[in-house]
Amino acid sequence: MTALTCVFCLVLLTIPGSSQRDSGNVDVRSAMTEIQKELDESAEATRAKDIDRYMQQIPSDVTVQGTEPGKTTSRAQLRQEVLRQWSIIKDTVLIFNRIDRIDVQGDTATVWTAQRWERNMYERDGKTLDYVVTTQKHREAWRKVDGSWKGYAIQELGGEIFINGKPYHE
Repeated sequence: MTALTCVFCLVLLTIPGSSQRDSGNVDVRSAMTEIQKELDESAEATRAKDIDRYMQQIPSDVTVQGTEPGKTTSRAQLRQEVLRQWSIIKDTVLIFNRIDRIDVQGDTATVWTAQRWERNMYERDGKTLDYVVTTQKHREAWRKVDGSWKGYAIQELGGEIFINGKPYHE
């Protein structure tokens, strides 16, 4: 299991008191609301394991950067990785991403998030279940294109994995 097990979920919960910075005449709250809507749709697709619905939220030129320098994942690779991950997940118990900070400049936004994903996952035997919790910090690049905010790049900044309540170290 790798830290990538939680990278692909793009879910966002806006919490009061999040650090915000508006570097222009952009309505930061409006941007946060619109981004929230996009990420809520992605969360529901993840919970339902609906890959077509999930991929509708992913722009055609998205990139995902892992914690390994220079390693990126294409949209097609993302789809395959998400399906692979979902195949060993019985169900998602809880999934959220909290905005720690947002910086909006015109039609671009940088969003720093803290993610938590709790799920029941099958072990290699396909029968035994483990309760897996991953936390992950992200820096996400968003762009407003044709009136809609879309996430274009995600960079993992580090996190933890717990299996049945015990820390897991790769």
